[in-house]
Amino acid sequence: MSNFVKSGEAAPVAGTYVEAGHGGGKVKGGQRVQVEQGEALPELKPYTVTITHKGEEKTRERQHVWLLEK
Repeated sequence: MSNFVKSGEAAPVAGTYVEAGHGGGKVKGGQRVQVEQGEALPELKPYTVTITHKGEEKTRERQHVWLLEK
């Protein structure tokens, strides 16, 4: 079972959730919330990333996820 939960979804278990990066990494200055089972997790703002590869720029929309803290 993945411990990642998207913002706005109901928490599968009660506990402390921390903001994690798009791929699950730590977020500097990330949020931490205490929620009960079934309670909706707060919304996280989406952000845009610009990637340059072989002289070509691409933009991608990303959004952080919530990670259950153990």
